Amino acid sequence: MPDQKTVRLGFVGAGLMAQHAHMVHYWNRTGVEMAALAEGRSATARLVADRYGFGQVYPHHRAMLADARIDSVIAILPFELNGEVVEDVLRADLPVLTEKPQVMTSARGRELVELAHRHDVHYHVGYMKRFDPGVAWAKQTLARWLRSPEAFGTLQSLRLWCAHGLWDWNRPPHLNAGDPLPDYASRVEEKPDWMCDAGWKVLWRWTNYQSHQTSLARYLIGEDYKIDVVKRVGDSYFVQNTFNKSGAQLYFDFSSLTHDDWDEGFEAVFERAKLTAKLPAPLAERQSAQVLAYENPVEGEPKYTRPSLPGIDGFRKQAEHFVALVRGEVEPASPASEAVKEVEYAENLVRTCQQQGIIG
Repeated sequence: MPDQKTVRLGFVGAGLMAQHAHMVHYWNRTGVEMAALAEGRSATARLVADRYGFGQVYPHHRAMLADARIDSVIAILPFELNGEVVEDVLRADLPVLTEKPQVMTSARGRELVELAHRHDVHYHVGYMKRFDPGVAWAKQTLARWLRSPEAFGTLQSLRLWCAHGLWDWNRPPHLNAGDPLPDYASRVEEKPDWMCDAGWKVLWRWTNYQSHQTSLARYLIGEDYKIDVVKRVGDSYFVQNTFNKSGAQLYFDFSSLTHDDWDEGFEAVFERAKLTAKLPAPLAERQSAQVLAYENPVEGEPKYTRPSLPGIDGFRKQAEHFVALVRGEVEPASPASEAVKEVEYAENLVRTCQQQGIIG
């Protein structure tokens, strides 16, 4: 058990997402020490270490694991590199957080989940929208409605959309000395035999972008679901699903739109209630989802509620959660055992598209 006052973090990777989405939320946080950084670009590593106060710098994660005095690891890498790094960290008996998606294939994902279980350490995957205060409020409200069908009726549908846009919210450039990436000779996952080359590309894009929404649907309603219909229009995908328990409809709307804003959100419709949320851009700081709930219960007056929420973004709340997780103070809110389902869903999507001739 680490010291309750200080959690010593080791970071693997010092790119844009590592700096802007993660390091900035741990740096100068009370009870956190930026103990070690593993980054193969020596000049960039030095810039980042000086900026964020890392005590030690290593050229490779294995050197860091062998030498540094750390309590946990945050590995922010291209996700095709996650598997090998996570396996090494888990074998070192250290909790680990990576960016989403978990890995490239569900088979590899399940191997790592089992490894974490055997070593009895937390393996967290960064679906940071689960930590957005607006999303938390929405989840609590939906749970209340789901518990009260006599007042609000049953859930009819949940629609999640993302038309992308200005995802970095004009953040300043990250630190980069311009030195080239070394060849890490890492073992990457291979395309499954049943999957065509076009399907592999779809899997990569879907897990990298749309798995945020597939994770959020599961989190908001607390149910798994299955694919019914897939429609492709150009490069846009529209998927109709059914929740396994409630039988409610779930829609994913991933249209392509060229614009200078960020367009993402969800809408849940009950027989006598509706909730709509507009989510901030991924790297928008100090912003949470804007939520509006409408209730028209069997007994009582109809009303609209727009909660007043703190200006805290999901990445910051996720950092707070991970520190508390390492200290043993909370249960994991985004464990790898859940995250592997997003890879499985993407594989099922590709399989459906291949069977229907949508890709091939």
